[in-house]
Amino acid sequence: MTHLDETQTMLRDSVQAFHERHPAPARVRRLRDQAIPFDRSIWRDMAEAGWSGVLVPEALGGHGLGAAEAMLIASELGRGLAPEPYVACGLMVVQALVPIATDSAPARALLEQVLAGQTLVALAWQEAAGELGIDDVRMRAVRKGEGWQLEGGVKRFVPLADAADGFLVYALEDGNPVLFWITRPAAIRTTRTVDGLNFGEVDVEGLVLSADARLASGPVVRDAVAQAIELGRLASAFELVGVAERALDATVAYTSQRVQFGKPIASFQALQHRMVDMWMHCQLARASAENALLDWARPADEGTRIQSLRAARARAGATALLVGKAAIQLHGGMGIADETDIGLCLKRALALSAWLGNPLWQRARFLDEMMKTGRVRQSDNAPLVVADDVDVAELPDEEFRRVLATWIAANYPPEKRFMKKRAYYADISDWYQALSKKGWLAPSWPKTAGGMGLSATKQVIYAEEIARHGCARIPDHGLAIGKLLLLHGTPEQIDYHLPRVLSGEIMWCQGYSEPNAGSDLASLRTRAERDGDFLVVNGQKTWTTLGPGADWMFALVRTSKVDGAKQSGITFLLIDLKTPGVKVRPIVNLKGEGEFSEVFFDNVRVPVSNVVGRIDDGWSVANSFLREERIFFGTPRQCEYALGQLDRLAEATNALAMGDFRDRYAQLVLDVRDLKSAFELFMGRLRSGEELGPEVSYLKVWGTETYQRITDELVQLAGDHGGQIDDVVIGGIAADVMNQYLDSRMPAIFGGSNEIQRNILAKQILALPSGRA
Repeated sequence: MTHLDETQTMLRDSVQAFHERHPAPARVRRLRDQAIPFDRSIWRDMAEAGWSGVLVPEALGGHGLGAAEAMLIASELGRGLAPEPYVACGLMVVQALVPIATDSAPARALLEQVLAGQTLVALAWQEAAGELGIDDVRMRAVRKGEGWQLEGGVKRFVPLADAADGFLVYALEDGNPVLFWITRPAAIRTTRTVDGLNFGEVDVEGLVLSADARLASGPVVRDAVAQAIELGRLASAFELVGVAERALDATVAYTSQRVQFGKPIASFQALQHRMVDMWMHCQLARASAENALLDWARPADEGTRIQSLRAARARAGATALLVGKAAIQLHGGMGIADETDIGLCLKRALALSAWLGNPLWQRARFLDEMMKTGRVRQSDNAPLVVADDVDVAELPDEEFRRVLATWIAANYPPEKRFMKKRAYYADISDWYQALSKKGWLAPSWPKTAGGMGLSATKQVIYAEEIARHGCARIPDHGLAIGKLLLLHGTPEQIDYHLPRVLSGEIMWCQGYSEPNAGSDLASLRTRAERDGDFLVVNGQKTWTTLGPGADWMFALVRTSKVDGAKQSGITFLLIDLKTPGVKVRPIVNLKGEGEFSEVFFDNVRVPVSNVVGRIDDGWSVANSFLREERIFFGTPRQCEYALGQLDRLAEATNALAMGDFRDRYAQLVLDVRDLKSAFELFMGRLRSGEELGPEVSYLKVWGTETYQRITDELVQLAGDHGGQIDDVVIGGIAADVMNQYLDSRMPAIFGGSNEIQRNILAKQILALPSGRA
């Protein structure tokens, strides 16, 4: 629902207008002091707006819309903190009635009353705490004359039971599902919830029902009620996302106007980073909910649909609680004052997240389902070969993926799969040359320059398949500079350098970072003084990846004094590392490898013709592709590989039999799954031709930190082997532990550290104030 159509926009606007007419916080405070916390006039207004009828076919008096519209309403009601049981007594009741209303006149009449707001109906099915599936129901309906008598006691956790005019009660008659309409149960016992509402126990033990109390029976009843329960979980996930987003918005607004020490507290970096984390969790929760909505609406196997629902509900519940708690803290003393609405957000999150299965239950059920059906949704992986004259860039995405996967499997050296170190050209020259000969070395370059001319979407598919097959990452800085030269370089620079990149004659490295100017590139100090047709370079670059094996470097150098913005006066320069005065010193990394280097420049004379773009305008040149690379840092493939290693170690140690590990493992699987959902949303934007904004930074943050969490678990699960540098082998099963652990420390630093990404998100997405006086 990222992009709303006209109908959806009208629905959203109608809910927002409803909130303006009837502010929910004031209503919550008023209702919580009443014996029955329910306002029938408000419920009728909601019915008149037609919200409960979005899922009802026009032939039955509804609007004939779909789940997307229902979820939109639920999300907006959550954002507004509306206490009315739209999900429980609107969507779930409708979902239970619609499949039987065509053949059941009483059900149809009841549905009409629900849609008109005349009758408040509650679905009564759950019988005990923790029994949250339709097959847990044991209540029996026994024939009693012309009617029935109910045996089995009580229906529990029925929202606003004391306000309901009647109940849809699910029971079994000789194992056959039956749905009854009951207006006078034996007793109702209610328990208040923290958000000011209540749920009830509906006692129907021994209740004798007349023949016309039965609305329907048979498998259609079971399916209808089961669907109603799952729809409730989906809709409440969207409602919880709305609550979390309300809490975040309120926190950003409050901290931006709350002043301490002469500054808004939102300018303090610690608080900014915390709010960015709150925002990221909201983004992931919405992405997970959107993914579940897609699986709900499209043909899919039941296992996949249930996995998506459990994942979305687990993420939404956990996120609403996390954001609500953080919001209380960031509001300070006002956060614990009842007059502040932020407390209502946390209370609503507590009540909603506990209903229909809390996050712990959802994760456990997700894992159960995943163990039955497998973690990864399978696509068509059948080999596909096309003729050499076929332009693969024009193939549909999934055909392109299959063609690429088939060729990689046939041509990549198997002994070099999943190399444990970053490859230099000498390590991988055969693969580099195979790609070059095929014309597949440069996926982002246009075909006229010798590249593949792939769309942004296919470039990501390319990177995913390379990673999935365990292909070593080739020395690819030459591909980056080639693309940049095509945008900003001179014809002479393009003609000289691009063919040499494709042939492997020249290897490149990147000269951005310096001592005290890592992520803060604008503070760099390497200088270049003009001397006729040359720039004389002095200074130092550090953390230069693959520097010891490089022939050329593209670098940022300062050519003018800072005048105004620090980014001014910087020039983008191409430097031949064989030039006199250049010295390269390897830096040994945590794994004992010389992947990085320091590069020193002592009066190095570089032709002015090696400037890319204009002198003093190098920042705009360099910045043109920094953001683009972050979606590649956010690909879930690295996490999926590490999770595969954790799977192997868990199997070897029987760790999934341990309850504490089982939940942590389920959370990690969901973290990767939600990363993939978010990644696919960005991919959808790329497919539509949209340019990605700064919000893409959160993919890098979440992806790299999820990678670290997985590898932390790898080390713990390895036990006595946790410090072992070689593969851990237990029970004949090998897992790559230490290599993954050490590798995972690096991506969170590369491409602008995660702390810098949080700064970007704080400033450009949340619009938090600067810390400057």
